[in-house]
Amino acid sequence: MTARYGGTDRTSTKAKLATELRILGQVLAGTRERAGVKQADAAARLGLPPSYLSKIENGTRRLDVVELIRIAEAIGVDPAEIVREVTTALRNR
Repeated sequence: MTARYGGTDRTSTKAKLATELRILGQVLAGTRERAGVKQADAAARLGLPPSYLSKIENGTRRLDVVELIRIAEAIGVDPAEIVREVTTALRNR
């Protein structure tokens, strides 16, 4: 049976990007740890619950570029540094 908007073989973007989201999360967690910032402290700086960052760092939550910038600022790093590291990790997978 075909679904109304795209057929039965539709896969969510989140599922398609599962590996990439995991890599992004690993990079963010590593960057945060190298900056000496605890997850709970970064979340407090963002005014969000620690589970928000946990889901991102575990690759179970997507984030947009504005969120990435805010997280980078909360841990005191240049967002471009994170993007470069993610790009390198994706190329090397």
